Amino acid sequence: MASPLIGERYVRDIPIAPEALSGRLRAAINNRPRRMFGVLKVGSEWVGVVAGNEFVVWEKQGHATRATGRIKGRRGGSRVEAVIAVTGRTRILTVVFFALFVIASLGLLAREEGLGIGPSGLAVAAVGAFVTLTLFWSASLRQRAALRAFLDGVFREREPE
Repeated sequence: MASPLIGERYVRDIPIAPEALSGRLRAAINNRPRRMFGVLKVGSEWVGVVAGNEFVVWEKQGHATRATGRIKGRRGGSRVEAVIAVTGRTRILTVVFFALFVIASLGLLAREEGLGIGPSGLAVAAVGAFVTLTLFWSASLRQRAALRAFLDGVFREREPE
C-alpha cells in the first residue's frame, strides 16, 4: 500500500538488459505527444532525465508527482526500482496555499458583513479548506496513476510496438 506522504514503490523484474531499458526510457521521454490539427496536445508529454541507469520522470503539465529510480542489472535481466511521490516543492506549496486559504477565510469572516468568527463561519471555512486539500490530493492520485501506467508501458517484457 502506498503512503500518501512518502509515495509508492514501483518494482519490476524484466528479462531485458539494463542498457536496453534505459534506451527505451530515453526514447519514451523524448517523444512529442500526439497533436490534433498539429496544435492541440492529445496525449501526455513525459519529460525527465536518464543518466546511466538512474532516472527521474514526470508529466510536463502535471509535474507535482515524479518517479525517481534506477535500473539494476540482475541475473537474467533487470530490476527496475522507483519511488513515485509528490515532490517537496509541491508539499511546501500545498501547505502555503492551505495557510493562505485559512488566513483569507478568517479575514473574510471577520468583516462586518461576513458570517462572523463563530461556529457557523468556522464550519464554512473548515469545509472550504477540506475541499481544497481534497482537490490537491485527488490530483496527485491521478498523476501517480498516470505515471505508473507510463512506467508499465515502458518497462513491459515485450518490445514496444
